Amino acid sequence: MYNRSRLKKTLSILFAILIIATVLRVYQLDKVPPSLFGDEVDVGYQAYSILKTGQDLYGQSFPTLIHSLSEYRAPLFIYSDIPLIAIFGLNEWGVRLAAAFWGILGMLGIFLLARKLFNEKIGLLAAGFLTISPWHIHYSRAGFEVTMLLTFFIFATYFFLKGLEKKWHLVISAILFGLTPYIYSTAVLFLPLIIFMMIIIFRKDIKVSSSRFGGIWLIGLITLFLVLAPYGIQTISGKSGERFNIISIFGSQTLQDKVFLAQKSEQLPLDLQRLFHNKPLIWMQNITLNYLRAFSPEFLFLSGDPNARHSIHEMGQMYYFETILLGLGLFGIYRRWGTGEKVLLSWLLIAPIPASLTYDGGFHATRNFLMLMPFMILVSLGANEILGKLKSVKYRNLAGILIILAVFNTTFYLHRYYAHYPIESSRAWHFGFKEAFGYVSANGSNYEKILINNTYEPSLIRFLFWTKYDPNRFHQEFSTEAFDGFSLEEKYFFGKVDGPFEQILDSKILYIASSRDDITNPQTLLDKRVKVLKTVASPIGEPIFYILTGTK
Repeated sequence: MYNRSRLKKTLSILFAILIIATVLRVYQLDKVPPSLFGDEVDVGYQAYSILKTGQDLYGQSFPTLIHSLSEYRAPLFIYSDIPLIAIFGLNEWGVRLAAAFWGILGMLGIFLLARKLFNEKIGLLAAGFLTISPWHIHYSRAGFEVTMLLTFFIFATYFFLKGLEKKWHLVISAILFGLTPYIYSTAVLFLPLIIFMMIIIFRKDIKVSSSRFGGIWLIGLITLFLVLAPYGIQTISGKSGERFNIISIFGSQTLQDKVFLAQKSEQLPLDLQRLFHNKPLIWMQNITLNYLRAFSPEFLFLSGDPNARHSIHEMGQMYYFETILLGLGLFGIYRRWGTGEKVLLSWLLIAPIPASLTYDGGFHATRNFLMLMPFMILVSLGANEILGKLKSVKYRNLAGILIILAVFNTTFYLHRYYAHYPIESSRAWHFGFKEAFGYVSANGSNYEKILINNTYEPSLIRFLFWTKYDPNRFHQEFSTEAFDGFSLEEKYFFGKVDGPFEQILDSKILYIASSRDDITNPQTLLDKRVKVLKTVASPIGEPIFYILTGTK
């Protein structure tokens, strides 16, 4: 009777957590963040193209790496978005609900994993803290792949632990682990590290399990390699490494120039300046700095990621009140140091390694997103320390102070996120394309040519998305000729007008002009040869686009 009552209570609390998590991740999803930025639009239109044609933008049929206009992308998040695009269409809901879904599923995952590593109480606390985490909420409300990645790693680890007791769970774990590189590039390095870590920690259990279950470990290993094989083939071809080559410190021209200038400015006997200034040394310096920055108070609690798309600013990736709970959780790990503690600390220590290899990875909230799981469980362990000592007046007072601070922190975050962030970050989210191309969709048939500025942000993918351009037609019509850029159907031209636009426009031409790059002198808008049909402005009234035509 007690167990049934306890189960009912646990399920009720977990259900309440999932409801709160859903509300925080779905409320005003089409308005906050204020617009779909480039990667989100790409996710949506690639999903739309595969839905309609079975091909990505470059005509690859159901690819293992999707070819975007500028790079190759991992496909699994885009595939998960296809049913939502089919239901909701090409809009914010269709794109962002996939991230919200994987984020919400993560609450269940962290509950199960924390319960397995520690106990049910820690599982519920971890799910609760992840529910209100500003870091997790932020990434669950936009088309970021990392919410899916974190959820897959959590469930893969959970099924690995289950597999030590029930053999077929190992196959599920192998499949989930094997799929992670198809979600986001961080997994390519984190995956072997986490598997190696699990083998070291559970080597005795693995030995016992192997003697009990026989060939299931071999089946799991074969399953893992089979799932990874297509990605491995793409890696050999060089496609999967293109993005890393762009963002890694090893390919950073800035660092190479720094080494070259330092060697040139300091001439020592026997070329000894090369001993003090060389690429391996500066790489190690930057890797170490990036790694330590991921644990810095500046990143975690004060300022967060400097990119306005990754953080609301004026606070870190975590709440102030979590500093105390984090400290208590780490102290608890030091005192107990069991299997769960080893998994937690090992995960936390290896999570920033992939990001540390990129030139701006230290404060990069996306690439460091896998740190969230151990942080949330550590915070839960700290909270559990206090809850276990509430008979003490000292701990009751501490609990009261933390509750007040937690209410203040979460209220501040939610108010800032929903009320101020959409206005302040509109440029970072590439606001204005929806409104501009909405006008094109409604009025484009009235013009023989439509010229679209391509310097504010690359316009093509946004045009395809917001006009719901037929992917089959795109495959046939895309051309890289004319108008200092490229064109579609010999009607839509992307680039920049070469020369004074007021002399080029006529009544049969529509021009989507950038206020930043085209209108250097606003007086030109008063030219009698130019007619301003619409001004697309930011939430604070700053012009972003002018939609123009000629009068002659």
